[in-house]
Amino acid sequence: MSEWIPIALLYLIGMALMIAELFLPAHGLLGLIGLALLGFGIYETYNRNEMAGLLGVAAAVVLLPIGLVISVKTWHRTPVGRRISPPNPVLTERDRMPEDMKRFIGQVGRTATLLRPVGMCIFDGQRVECASEQGVIGPGVEVRAIQLVDRTLSVRPISPAVPPAAAEASDTNRQGPAATGEAAERPNI
Repeated sequence: MSEWIPIALLYLIGMALMIAELFLPAHGLLGLIGLALLGFGIYETYNRNEMAGLLGVAAAVVLLPIGLVISVKTWHRTPVGRRISPPNPVLTERDRMPEDMKRFIGQVGRTATLLRPVGMCIFDGQRVECASEQGVIGPGVEVRAIQLVDRTLSVRPISPAVPPAAAEASDTNRQGPAATGEAAERPNI
């Protein structure tokens, strides 16, 4: 019976070190040493009695995964776990949909950057992150704020979704030189 006392101590110290790993920030070193002591205890048990060694292996195969699951589920409640991983913040409706952004809904603004689909718009002189409701909207286009989606204003173009410089160029090309009052140039033949 006295030959089993050192083996029982190997098991106890191994389990104690694995449990201590949960409470002390040892970066896995205590758990690794505890696992090694547990393995050495199983080895010594197997050397003494083959059936007892098989029972030790079976117990380790069943109890180690159960202990791992329990430790993962309870680790965040330990002092070290509370320090390393603080609890998740509880978001209120105000956090999800800020009141100051709701005032822009229905207002008309102008895109400051290209929206593809996210960019910046200017409403009441304030730069606001916006997302186009559909497609790409160029800079300088008048938009209307439609709704608030995930803290971002969704906007729809009021005027065509073409930048003003491109629109002016296309108007000049459509009217032709006679419409603008310019003389038509004829090539010399």
